[in-house]
Amino acid sequence: MSSPKTQTSKSATARPALKKPAAAKSARKAEAAVEPTRAEKAAFLKAMVQGIKPGSKAAEKSAARKGPEAAKSAKAAKAPKAETPAAAPKVEVLRRISGAASIPVTPESERALALAKELEATLADGKLDALQPHAMQALMAALCKIYSAQDEADMRYPVLSGRGAVTGTDVMIVCGALLRAVDLQVFELGMWQSWSGR
Repeated sequence: MSSPKTQTSKSATARPALKKPAAAKSARKAEAAVEPTRAEKAAFLKAMVQGIKPGSKAAEKSAARKGPEAAKSAKAAKAPKAETPAAAPKVEVLRRISGAASIPVTPESERALALAKELEATLADGKLDALQPHAMQALMAALCKIYSAQDEADMRYPVLSGRGAVTGTDVMIVCGALLRAVDLQVFELGMWQSWSGR
């Protein structure tokens, strides 16, 4: 009885080596020759972005494929034109568009602005308990409802007047608290934003 090593070596030597057909090798060489270089790929992408310029070689090739009429027009575009005196630049007069009408100041807006100013002053003084939790909850709920109703009525505007109004930390704390209040997760907010486009 022979050992397994000798059996495998005998069977390995007994089998003829598999040779790849010449046709497969030539097909691979042809594929390698067809594969564009990085420079050619970059030039192709650049041409896709810029488009075909009139009078260029690419325009001539494209016109030649389209037919003799297009080839003649491409050659005419490439031919140097006789210099003509520079014409006066054309000025396009645009219709005047009236600016946005002035926003009427309502009594509610005046009271809200006064309240915001007062709350900012108390916060600056360090009085964190000036607004009790039940008042904060009622105010936050009313603001959420009004902003949402205006947004759905296509009265869209940024929720804050600018980046300096609050910090990113302030926004994240309030957003997290609002999501917890209605038992929503951040991924649900992301899904809703992707569906609604808001």
